[in-house]
Amino acid sequence: MANKGTVIVVSVIHWHMTWQSAHNIAAGLAQKGYQVYFVEPIPKRWPHLTEIKRVWGRLSGQTTASGMFRQEVSPGVTLVSPRTLPDIGVIGTNLNHHYFIPRLARILEKKGINRPLTLIHYVPIPATIQLQDLLQPDVSIYRCASDWPNDPHIHRRWVEEELSEQVDMVWADSRKNIERTAQFNDRVIPMPTAVNLSRFSAAQSDKPYPENGRPLCAYAGTIGVAIDVSLLREVSYHFPLRLIGPTRFPLNGFSDETEIIGPLPHYQLPVLLKDVDVLLLPYKQIPYIDGVLPAKFYEYLATGKPVVSIGLTDLHDFQDIISVCQTREEFIRAIEDAQNDMPDLRQARIRKAQEQSWERQSEKMDNLIQQALSEKMEKPEVYD
Repeated sequence: MANKGTVIVVSVIHWHMTWQSAHNIAAGLAQKGYQVYFVEPIPKRWPHLTEIKRVWGRLSGQTTASGMFRQEVSPGVTLVSPRTLPDIGVIGTNLNHHYFIPRLARILEKKGINRPLTLIHYVPIPATIQLQDLLQPDVSIYRCASDWPNDPHIHRRWVEEELSEQVDMVWADSRKNIERTAQFNDRVIPMPTAVNLSRFSAAQSDKPYPENGRPLCAYAGTIGVAIDVSLLREVSYHFPLRLIGPTRFPLNGFSDETEIIGPLPHYQLPVLLKDVDVLLLPYKQIPYIDGVLPAKFYEYLATGKPVVSIGLTDLHDFQDIISVCQTREEFIRAIEDAQNDMPDLRQARIRKAQEQSWERQSEKMDNLIQQALSEKMEKPEVYD
């Protein structure tokens, strides 16, 4: 396959965390023939003392020092782990501006950048804008997958407006993110998360609903501040519960029927979902979550299994195929009602996942990049 140039993804998540849209984009464009550099996160906040192992692992280059592991790196993707300061405050922004970001740009250039260069930003902080100024990409994209104005860790919120205005296009995932960024850029492309269908179709099952009326429930993903842990704890006293993924704090008070798996490679996840009866999306009902469309959503749909959600505004559009709840009581009741799930609903979920396949999204992204390059070639004064 001919090399189509270089794509640099300035990510919001490490490669060794749960699999998200940044990983899909990097892996998908590498399959399309691009040379892909995946730049792990430039910090957007100062770490807490409890995170010292993770910070030391990053600074020392020992990726296993934090107790995590890397997901399998996709062919054609090269990881770049920058050593920078959090991009907030006078000290952090000045040192990043004068030393760390120029150093990152030199590292990327030394690794080799085949033009044309496409730069995809995930975090709207001053450091990413400076990196764009230094690298001078042929195509620039802001991948908006978070409601940054309501993020408690982004202190210079005006940067999203500036970044949105400077890039060639915005790829936004949720309705809220689309509407917000459309105020600053007239080329906002709806780009929901995608799913590896061949991987997650392996989790489909004809397992009958448990005769005892107590389905096995599962949540897969990082258990952090956005997840309603108290609701998960309550679920654990009604139904068997399996928790899969990294946790940001101790999980105390869960029932003895709770199975805590912890982090694992993404390719192993379908095996742990195959015997599950009901899949959970237990998010807190807070403003920041209004702009979230989890990467795991279409992975869940690809299994065909019942999905019970709370706290995710965008999922109201899917009420015909999943259970969207407003209260904790509704959430528990929806799990109980999953015994009435019908085969046609399972097929409808699978079809919806097929519409957002990794392959389709990679094709769409590739076409958008090539279209932007063609438009600039037709206007040499802009391209140069």
